[in-house]
Amino acid sequence: HRHRHRHRHLPPHCAASPRRLHPLHPLTRLLRTRLRPAMNSGGFDTEGKNYRNANHMWEEEVATPSEKDSWYGKGIDYWQKVEPSVDGVLGGFGHISPTDVEHSRGFLNKVFGENIDDAINNGQELVAADCGAGVGRITKEFLSHIFHEVDVIEPVAHFVQKARENLKDAPSKVNFLTKSLQDVCVAPNRYDVVWIQWCIGHLTDDDAVAFLKVCAQSLKPGGMIVVKENNARRGFVLDKDDNSITRSDAYLVQVFQKAGLRILTSQIQEGFPDGLFMVRAYALQPADAAT
Repeated sequence: HRHRHRHRHLPPHCAASPRRLHPLHPLTRLLRTRLRPAMNSGGFDTEGKNYRNANHMWEEEVATPSEKDSWYGKGIDYWQKVEPSVDGVLGGFGHISPTDVEHSRGFLNKVFGENIDDAINNGQELVAADCGAGVGRITKEFLSHIFHEVDVIEPVAHFVQKARENLKDAPSKVNFLTKSLQDVCVAPNRYDVVWIQWCIGHLTDDDAVAFLKVCAQSLKPGGMIVVKENNARRGFVLDKDDNSITRSDAYLVQVFQKAGLRILTSQIQEGFPDGLFMVRAYALQPADAAT
């Protein structure tokens, strides 16, 4: 139950410059991934320990079912102690929220704007999921203004309580599910867009793949998954405070591939303070979906 709410935790300890890397064409990323599998790249944790590769890290952290339970339990314990506010869920970086929202709104319009216009013209009702929703920041700021109905999915009870307060006057219907990402079930033909921001890093690779498959199976025809997430410069960084992993762009691409998803486009977030992880938004659809 326990997943990373990276929209509340953008750790300043990462030395990578958010502006040093540039977007790569998806084909280039896929070719690079095939040549050097990102999961074979080394990584490190915030206590200074180095890992040969991702498998080495996961064997150290979640080799048994009880260790996996502890992994998720520690994440939930961490967030249960965090103040239920925008500044709390953003790890003290509440001031970046307007910049984040502006980028997210623009990215959604870029990748899904035609669908939104068509729905308006045809009187169709659009439905979204806000996964790892925290206190409802993303739903309040733009999802509820675009979609007729939004499912807010969040495992931390006091965040859900605050989200209910924050969204009591939302312009759309909002449903609240106190549930962790790895426990979400398929809702066939439910969603036009599934928005996943700063939270998938709380899931192990296997659970992240399984969750993304659930999301894909819950989409309407033509629906889309948006993942907005921190990127490590290379390999991965394991945060030992809340048991979350920041994957590189290439590593995330491999996770998406394993889940049977294709990348329509991706875009780097601009305008964040120096010293934070690079943040990138990905628009995803099932690889077997009609183009």
